[in-house]
Amino acid sequence: MSKYQLPIVASDQIPLVELEVMNQVHREEVEMINQLGTLLINGLEVEPEIEKISHSLMAWIDHTQEHFEGENKMMMEHGFPAYPVHKGEHDQVLSGLESLQAQWLTEFNLEALADFIFIEWRNWFDSHVKTMDMVTAQFLGRFIR
Repeated sequence: MSKYQLPIVASDQIPLVELEVMNQVHREEVEMINQLGTLLINGLEVEPEIEKISHSLMAWIDHTQEHFEGENKMMMEHGFPAYPVHKGEHDQVLSGLESLQAQWLTEFNLEALADFIFIEWRNWFDSHVKTMDMVTAQFLGRFIR
């Protein structure tokens, strides 16, 4: 039995926040990460489809960048007091994802990518949504519906 289990995040297990627009982006992200996870598991068990994995990884990182930019914009526009902290975490995560992608494109190490996505990202996503996003959505819910 693989140490990697799908789905990485079940769509009905995504912590919900007060703003539906944020929930929708989280659902899209989880769908993309689960597709990437499927490619990785298949690659570890059979034959890796490097090009498909690379494309899926790039699409997910692009989506994450847009996701963070959208949240950052809402926080800034409405004067969210903890904006610098929340944006700082977004910046740190994006930097890590860019490094992950660069490492993937030079080494094509399936297990390193899978460890990050199935373990590190999974833990970060759950924690981030339940803390920073929850508080942010609660604040922004006074301005946005």
